[in-house]
Amino acid sequence: MGSGVASRNSFQEMIPLLIEIQQKLDRDLDLQSLASKYGYSPFHFQRMFSNAVGETPKKYVERLRLEKAAYKLQITDEPIFDICLSVGFTNHETFTRAFRRCFGISPRDCRKNAKVLQIRRLQANRSFRGDGCSLSEVKFESLRPMHLLSILHVGAYSDIPAAFTKDDRIWNTLVDWATRHNLPYRPIPFSFYHDDPTVTPPAAQRTDACIPIDTAAKGTRTIRCMEFAGGQYAVAEHIGPYSTLIQGFRHVADAVRASAKYAFRTDPALAIARGVHEDKDSVLNRTDLYLPVQKVARKSKPLTPTT
Repeated sequence: MGSGVASRNSFQEMIPLLIEIQQKLDRDLDLQSLASKYGYSPFHFQRMFSNAVGETPKKYVERLRLEKAAYKLQITDEPIFDICLSVGFTNHETFTRAFRRCFGISPRDCRKNAKVLQIRRLQANRSFRGDGCSLSEVKFESLRPMHLLSILHVGAYSDIPAAFTKDDRIWNTLVDWATRHNLPYRPIPFSFYHDDPTVTPPAAQRTDACIPIDTAAKGTRTIRCMEFAGGQYAVAEHIGPYSTLIQGFRHVADAVRASAKYAFRTDPALAIARGVHEDKDSVLNRTDLYLPVQKVARKSKPLTPTT
């Protein structure tokens, strides 16, 4: 039990560093200098990071970069070399070798296979409204900028509890912190999902769990104030258990691909719980699911099924 507590504490210590790495994947990351900024010696940093995160710092950064590249290959039409540069690689051949080593496929074939699967799904699911859940039609709307109080959760999306229940150690912690610091807040659970669950291993999936706050605040090493920029999103209402949320996000993504007016942005997906979710397995849970989009002046022919 003692070693487990030590491991959790070590991971909590690492969170500010993990957040900064997450925000700088497109840059030339000097991990040793970054570690020094947070008070770690090179030796202590390597050992503590590997013990807490389960990967060496180098492997961790490379995995995040490659997973982000895979996501961009599937949802955008950006040239592959531009994607290579946008995730911190400077050499196309190095990027391709690393990508193939990680996923067993080239970036070009990853994009090609994704498009084939997307077209097949559109063809099969023209009238799809959920299996074990209910999905509304997809709409496009704008979310306003706001201040958010946030905790980074690393672990399987499926392990995240319903907010504000007795088993919740995430949003309840945010509310308790805001209350103790006399910080006005709204008890609305936001979840920003940074990873594609079909690519990132469950134990490594990252979620920013948040609640809106009225003013900016100075947080701690583990609780921070996020500035949400808002913007345009495609959104659908999902009614059902959390295990079917993935259907809802695919439903929203299909609507974006079939649109002639919108294209994806590569910001995190967002879920906002509506009402009280006493049980994450309840068929009555209502959750709004958002994917970030941008208007395009002129878009190539939308992805539509062949007949």
